[in-house]
Amino acid sequence: MNHLIWNLAPSPDQHLLTELSESLHISTLFATLLAQRSITSSATAHAFFKPALSELHDPFLMADLPEAVDRLWLAIQEKQAVLLFGDYDVDGTTAVALMAEQLAHFGLEVRYYIPDRYKEGYGLSQQGIDFAIQERIQLLITLDCGIKSSALLQQANDAGIDTLVCDHHQPDLLLPPGLVLDPKRPDCHYPYKELSGCAVAFKLLQGLYIKTASPLDRLFQSLDLVALAIGADIVELLGENRILCAHGLQQLNAQPRPAFQELLRLAAKKLPLQLTDVVFTIAPRINAAGRIQSGKRAVDWMLSKDPSEIVSLATQIEQDNLLRRQLEQDITQEALHQLATASTSDQRFSTVVFSPDWHKGVIGIVASRLIETHYRPTIVLTQSNDVLVGSARSAGGLNLYKLLDAVSETLIQFGGHQFAAGLSLHPAQLEAFSTAFEEAVQSELNAKKLQATLEINARLDFQQIGLKHASDQPRLMQLLAALEPCGPGNRHPVFFTEEVIVHDFRVLKEKHLKLKLSQANCPFVFDAIAFGFAHHASELTVGSVIAIAYQLETNTFNGRSTVQLQLKDLRY
Repeated sequence: MNHLIWNLAPSPDQHLLTELSESLHISTLFATLLAQRSITSSATAHAFFKPALSELHDPFLMADLPEAVDRLWLAIQEKQAVLLFGDYDVDGTTAVALMAEQLAHFGLEVRYYIPDRYKEGYGLSQQGIDFAIQERIQLLITLDCGIKSSALLQQANDAGIDTLVCDHHQPDLLLPPGLVLDPKRPDCHYPYKELSGCAVAFKLLQGLYIKTASPLDRLFQSLDLVALAIGADIVELLGENRILCAHGLQQLNAQPRPAFQELLRLAAKKLPLQLTDVVFTIAPRINAAGRIQSGKRAVDWMLSKDPSEIVSLATQIEQDNLLRRQLEQDITQEALHQLATASTSDQRFSTVVFSPDWHKGVIGIVASRLIETHYRPTIVLTQSNDVLVGSARSAGGLNLYKLLDAVSETLIQFGGHQFAAGLSLHPAQLEAFSTAFEEAVQSELNAKKLQATLEINARLDFQQIGLKHASDQPRLMQLLAALEPCGPGNRHPVFFTEEVIVHDFRVLKEKHLKLKLSQANCPFVFDAIAFGFAHHASELTVGSVIAIAYQLETNTFNGRSTVQLQLKDLRY
């Protein structure tokens, strides 16, 4: 495991904290959490805690969006043949489902195409273009992909197909032909740049609704799909993303679509859901469909209104997810063994591992797992046909897209963003690429190795949690719940507490640690869970005094809700 450095956030200005505490009637502790999120007044607090759909930006501020709405409206009026081409991950498949569902309300039945992860790879494919030409498609809309597919889109244009790109990845200097919606394009003055791919599709639909003076309530009924994409794609939970995600979660909990209800039943998960539940329950299963079989299965399932079809597809997706988990565990162990036996592994600033037999569908997850033990930018490669394909994950805030761009002469292609990317290269280039990538990372870090850090918001004594009775839900917990949805840019607060006494502990499923903890100045004993911390069991004894870093959460079991600590680290 990585040894974590605890970084305690600096305390905000005391005068500001006093003003916030008095104006909002909150504790200094919670005022600190708000100030750390740049919430420094009653007005900004109101906007944060009550994200309003009325505050969404004008979609027509996005470059090419007025023309895109006009072209889409023409397709609707003339009942043209429209093909949606979406990536096979959650962001892409939800974007396809969103567009198909909403365009059906306008009387336009579209077709959709999700590429085969293994035969076609990431992004717009030659097979997809050939299909569009063969089927006499008049308008091709790419979703969560297409921004780096200039040559393929030009083929479509040459064949008389109009093209519309909805993407959120970093574009090249030269944009692809046709209409391009991407808030990251240099000439786009849209005020919010961090939309997911599905959210870009939402902005196109929002423009269509405004142009046709249609009631937006009907569009907002599909926000559950947008919230799912925002959570799964790990985009920041600020600004417009926070508004879309908060209302999407409300929609999901108030009126869950039948597909999600069935999947939650199979996963033994009950409503209401927080974003964390969406990210760790629904999203992995949708991703599993694209990783193991076909992303199209996930779109069919999300759109279906046939109860028997929903049950059948959900069952298949659940099986895909079980297989995905097993593959992920097996490959992670093989990759860790590869690192353990490599003589120069400990000296490297990056991780590059390869096996021709690894399953292409799970290498991205494996890259994330490796960072948990080897904290550095990580690339996991396997072989697909005659080329090597890989998934990359960043660490320490390094810009992965920039690092890959620096070594692009060794690659066939790459794409993605700061935190995650995909790439391909010729087998003969593997050593050259690994060396070049290592040098690029070293240069970026000035030859100083990364160290895993744990950002801590505040010190907390157990008595500050505010319990009066063991079954209480104290005000602090209610306020913390109001920070949801949490994610990048709005992380769950992490606290630390010293002189914590271990009353009891046991190992769960040979991996996790369940504890009962107290503090001398507090009469209550709190339950705690530490995922992946079973190795600490040999060092603990009843009566041990430790320091802990943790998040506060509510645990509900048999209809009873209690405060639980989810440990992020512990020290003796």
